[in-house]
Amino acid sequence: MILQRIPLLVWFLIPTVVLVGVGVWFFTKSSSLVKPEDSNKAEAVSTPVEGTIDYEIVSRDHIATGTSSSGYNSNPPSSGPHWQGPAKNGFYDSALPDEQLIHNLEHGHIWIAYKPDVGDETKSKLKEIAQKEDWKVVVAPREANDVKVASVAWGRVLKMDEPDYQKIEDFIRTYRNRGPEKTSE
Repeated sequence: MILQRIPLLVWFLIPTVVLVGVGVWFFTKSSSLVKPEDSNKAEAVSTPVEGTIDYEIVSRDHIATGTSSSGYNSNPPSSGPHWQGPAKNGFYDSALPDEQLIHNLEHGHIWIAYKPDVGDETKSKLKEIAQKEDWKVVVAPREANDVKVASVAWGRVLKMDEPDYQKIEDFIRTYRNRGPEKTSE
């Protein structure tokens, strides 16, 4: 009979391998039960951009379009209550509501917020960056900024009184598409 020809070692080896495999699967599965989108922290990166501040995620709640919100923990806000519709990518000469742009952040976009009174050279350079890095990048003026230029991602802000354009591009490449709702647009 075939069962009598299988060595005793195989009878112990196969169940052991199966049990170890199930154990590895169980422990890796249970450690990933806390998804990044359920966390109160932004998705980790291996090499953060110097000067970037990580903020606790306030919420991902949607509010009615046209209503304003408060309770944000960063300036500009990097998470929190927001509208259901995002802004279209690109460069803007007029301000967009924070609540709309936070939705962009949730989808992994980068928001570059500049004070409206920055010089034309700064606006021109930011527009150039927006055109070059057109995937998931929105550049818009924001009166409430406490610095000249701020780069914002989901749960992160990099503030600059003097724009460092290379650092802005590094910020885009490092933090783009790291929001809790990754999308292909």
